[in-house]
Amino acid sequence: MDTMMTLKKWQDEYFNLLKKVEEPMLRYAGKMAEPMAKYVPERPSFMAEVPTMAEFIDNQLKFRKRMVDEQAAFIHKMMKTMEPVVTKLDTAPKPVAHVTKTDAPRRMAHKAA
Repeated sequence: MDTMMTLKKWQDEYFNLLKKVEEPMLRYAGKMAEPMAKYVPERPSFMAEVPTMAEFIDNQLKFRKRMVDEQAAFIHKMMKTMEPVVTKLDTAPKPVAHVTKTDAPRRMAHKAA
């Protein structure tokens, strides 16, 4: 299995683990929300201008997506800019014939004769 397939497998296992953990957490949070709501006060009128929790979370998730998209665009531009270096790093070296320890005495003996 090559390295990218191994990374993909680990990533998939990570997300599968998250899904297994999420369900019990959601179930527990759902059970606790109703009793806890009794103790949470109503939204005060002076907070009318403040975004609701749902609006705030939605905004932050959109910001997160934009941030990741901007970073990805920058990384792609950087990779394009650094192409000469990246190409050298990504090019596999030509195989080198290695001399083993057992070959050296034979050559020396052959030259001496």
